[in-house]
Amino acid sequence: MEQNNNEGIKVEIIKEWLKTIAYAFVIVLALYFFAWPVTIEGESMEPTFLDGDKVVTSRFFTMTGKYETGDVVVFHMIDVDGERDVIKRVIGKAGDSIEIKNGAVYRNGVLISEEYAKDATEGEVSLTVPKGGIFVLGDNRNHSYDSRKIGIVSESELKGKVILRWYPFRSIKKF
Repeated sequence: MEQNNNEGIKVEIIKEWLKTIAYAFVIVLALYFFAWPVTIEGESMEPTFLDGDKVVTSRFFTMTGKYETGDVVVFHMIDVDGERDVIKRVIGKAGDSIEIKNGAVYRNGVLISEEYAKDATEGEVSLTVPKGGIFVLGDNRNHSYDSRKIGIVSESELKGKVILRWYPFRSIKKF
């Protein structure tokens, strides 16, 4: 009788362990798809984001293609300085015609209202965003290494869409 009781206890312990492991797996999976923390480095997204701000990105939007022009995204970039994650604003998606002239940005022939941009946009650009690509700009146009210099960013490099600034606490904001 005592042996059956011990076996029952062992089975219950194993069930509890399996349940705990399953919960942990679900939490890790949810964090992977829905909430990924990123610390802003540099001044290229001022005044929207400052150096040291902390944001949460969601991979769900970029994995499903459910992001829009105007959204702020994080993508992986490799350049002469090495590999890094970069934060920029989506200006154009596949099929969009982008033109930069006289300090203004046009998408499909329409002037984009950019209250978030710190300065006029330098440079001259005229292109159509190819399938699988996006055109990105930093909000601090005079201090941003963006599609004007690096070209089109591949959607496959997207790591997430910014959904929340959580630090500094006085600047908490949903995006």
